[in-house]
Amino acid sequence: MKSSRKGFTLIELLVVIAIIAILAAILFPVFAQAKAAAKKAQAISNVKNMGTATELYNTDNDDTYGLATPFLGGTIGQWSWDRFLPVPQLIKTTTNVSLADGIRCHINNAMQPYIKNWDIFQDPFATRHTVAGTSVPNAVGIVAADYTASIPSITYTFNGLLQSMSSTAVAAPASLTTWWNGQGKRSLIGLNYSSPQLICTTPGADCRYVPATSSACSGNGGYSFYTSNASLRGWDMYTRNHIYAYADTHAKTRKSGVYENNKRQDPRSDPFAFYLGQEVDRFRAGGARYWDQFYCHPYLFRPDFDFATWDQVLVAP
Repeated sequence: MKSSRKGFTLIELLVVIAIIAILAAILFPVFAQAKAAAKKAQAISNVKNMGTATELYNTDNDDTYGLATPFLGGTIGQWSWDRFLPVPQLIKTTTNVSLADGIRCHINNAMQPYIKNWDIFQDPFATRHTVAGTSVPNAVGIVAADYTASIPSITYTFNGLLQSMSSTAVAAPASLTTWWNGQGKRSLIGLNYSSPQLICTTPGADCRYVPATSSACSGNGGYSFYTSNASLRGWDMYTRNHIYAYADTHAKTRKSGVYENNKRQDPRSDPFAFYLGQEVDRFRAGGARYWDQFYCHPYLFRPDFDFATWDQVLVAP
């Protein structure tokens, strides 16, 4: 008896390949969306844990928020509102004691006993980024070789307007941001930063949030340093959403209008106070929007704001 075996024809093979290609075209976007959804869920979990840890920290600290702008002694001798501060792992044994104490007092560093995990400071969508030549790392003696793979990176930023403020003084805990992905897609290796920052320039004086009453914006804590820099890595993290933790410890995503170019954005949802080429900025030529009516503090981070009575957006002085 004879047996014969018949293989696939060329047309049959091409049909199978076409079917596989169609299935791949259908499934790959689904896999990508599932991956993005998983990252988003992880980011929400991260900031939720940070919000809860902040509440625990406050309970042990007389219901008072920590320092987003600590005073740095030693060779620095000023408030750190415009400085990156190292994580404790980068502090040298030879570092001036006063300077080292100031660095450790930064809210990110001081919260570690309550978080016990540096990994949650990095958003899963962000990429590690090195900033070289900053003043505080230089004063500590940090060099490029110190930024190893084991050093954590920081994406989420603390609302610096809450510095040393009683948690009971927050007007709208369910609406006021405590933590958010204020670095965008940039995750700074080994360096902490709060956003926005209180501007404090007088050593020895108290540095706390001062509500605006005029365009003078004077005094320690009387005005804020805006946020706008993602080192060209972008802000579009989760389909034009940002991740927020709030003073009542809940966390969620919220749409942002930062991506709508050449339009005035809604201050009720836009966390930014500065856009290049938009409006007039009191600190540099370029652009500002969505400060309070005196252009001293950005809307969404003001602890005394009730999130119901919005100032009229005025022309900057």
